[in-house]
Amino acid sequence: MKYDLKKDGKPELNKTRRPALLTVPSHSYLAIVGTGDPNTVNFGDHIAALYAIAYPIKMAYKQMSPHDSHYTDYVVPPLCGDWSISEAAINRGNWAKTDFVYTLRIMIPDFVPLALAKTILATKQQQTEDNLVRKVTIISLPAQVVVQMLHVGPYEEEQRTFDYLTMFLEDQHLQRTSKAHTEIYLSDARRTAPDRLKTILQINVAPK
Repeated sequence: MKYDLKKDGKPELNKTRRPALLTVPSHSYLAIVGTGDPNTVNFGDHIAALYAIAYPIKMAYKQMSPHDSHYTDYVVPPLCGDWSISEAAINRGNWAKTDFVYTLRIMIPDFVPLALAKTILATKQQQTEDNLVRKVTIISLPAQVVVQMLHVGPYEEEQRTFDYLTMFLEDQHLQRTSKAHTEIYLSDARRTAPDRLKTILQINVAPK
């Protein structure tokens, strides 16, 4: 049986166009840290470095025999990005796209042995001269309480969706626990018109 996170009904991929409060379970991820404008080749290279590990892990899992899980294959989960700005930008009180600091992540499905993922990561990093591939790590994030909403349209217009999220926080007596936010990319920006891009926006919250 083939696993597809987008079709599995997981709460963190709730595609509602209304704000929703939920708990994202703890997961392990492939991750890479970067800085700067996401509209540059360098950003795309960071994404490529993640997939250079994610797909070999998927293939290695598929070849395992016997499987401890009833899943024999899976679709690589969607790309996530955690976004903030640099300390320098915070100190001066304004920012530009070049001030972005981001962590890109791809979830490792829970049924994939973490030891297998670590072995593939180490092997690929030993075999490559690509410095970005060598910067990929495996991280585990704890469960997090978030408010999220589906944004449909260009990334440059995300503020209107954040405005809805802000109103929801006020109505529900919630507050952000970080100025950073997470984006889950459900569309391939290389093949999708800007006005049809689908992105889940998430912010971490707690009661006031």
